[in-house]
Amino acid sequence: MMEEIYCYECGEELVDMDSIYHIGGGDYICQECHDMYYAYCDDCGRLVYEGDAVSVEDGMRLVCSDCESYYYICDHCGSLYRDEDLAVNNYQITLCEHCYSDHYFTCPGCHGVYDIDEGTYLDDEYFCYECADERMYTTCIMSYSYKPAPIFFGGHAAGYGVELEIDDGDDKEEAARDIQSVAGDHVYIKQDGSLSYNGMEIVTHPATLEYHCNEFPWDDICDTALSYGYRSHDTDTCGLHIHASRSLFGKSETEQDLTIAKIMLLIDQWYDTYVVRFSRRDLSKMRRWADKPNVNIRRDDDEIDAIEKSKSSRGNRYKAVNICNSNTVEFRLFRGTLKRNTIIASIQWVDTIIRFCRNTSLKDLWSSSWDEIFSNTGHAELNNYLKERKLYNKKEEI
Repeated sequence: MMEEIYCYECGEELVDMDSIYHIGGGDYICQECHDMYYAYCDDCGRLVYEGDAVSVEDGMRLVCSDCESYYYICDHCGSLYRDEDLAVNNYQITLCEHCYSDHYFTCPGCHGVYDIDEGTYLDDEYFCYECADERMYTTCIMSYSYKPAPIFFGGHAAGYGVELEIDDGDDKEEAARDIQSVAGDHVYIKQDGSLSYNGMEIVTHPATLEYHCNEFPWDDICDTALSYGYRSHDTDTCGLHIHASRSLFGKSETEQDLTIAKIMLLIDQWYDTYVVRFSRRDLSKMRRWADKPNVNIRRDDDEIDAIEKSKSSRGNRYKAVNICNSNTVEFRLFRGTLKRNTIIASIQWVDTIIRFCRNTSLKDLWSSSWDEIFSNTGHAELNNYLKERKLYNKKEEI
């Protein structure tokens, strides 16, 4: 004879074997009790009494008490989550992704996790009160968006500003303070998202070419950065960008635009043969960060045509000549360096091509050569640099 089986919950005798559910040991339940009181664990699949099941992941799933041990309680919302679904899980606090993103932050100073109401927004980031106080009094590394009123060095409100990226050094804050100390009001220092955590960008206030060559503290800046192990040329991240005041390109806006168009024409012509070699970058890096202007100026174009074509690159700042700024033109083609003479040579190169294009007509530009422009500059640093790169072809006088 078959043993009689009764529902563990309601006591009804279970006859239909297709409607019997085993709940563990020698206990079974009927279909009705199954539907009313029981659920399957979403992790292991075991049938459990709903009163004993645990809601996890903000009520989206149910698990049994055994599987509950694999979950952690979010200290903000109280829901249970697996470790991989948590944003924070350490000795200090446990937080799910949703609560962390809406209510908390990780202090970039001490790396502790804090409620947003317990933080201070500083330099585009949240800091805990203690780190914020320390940062406000000790840091000189500004946010990427920081832009103070310019200080002009050299006697008039036109000149060259330099952005020099450095990376892979030690003691970032101390290095920045020492660089700022030796440079004084000539520079300010910023964060840059294209660099590693230890990187920084040294930005100069505008100065005339003569001031950069003779008075700007480039030697002290470079030596200080090197003393902390910083590099610029020997990295995959760093560039040297030179901003030229638009007034250097001509008196009127039309004259300025025409000079810019002429420069783009020459860079398009010489990009692969001379410009890449001068920049010290490989072609793939150039294409990514300082691509050809590609303005397609032709011999039969007049000055208006050339200007209009040059403006076609205005929407893309990652060009060798970036014209997205209102007051300056940015030359982005140079690889970073912590050699004073290479920095000066780069500024001299920009000044030379600006002066040549400003004083040469568009029609005469087609017959101009690299040697014509750069073999008689009179700049010692530029001449030596061109010789080192085998880009200087002036015959020595007997």
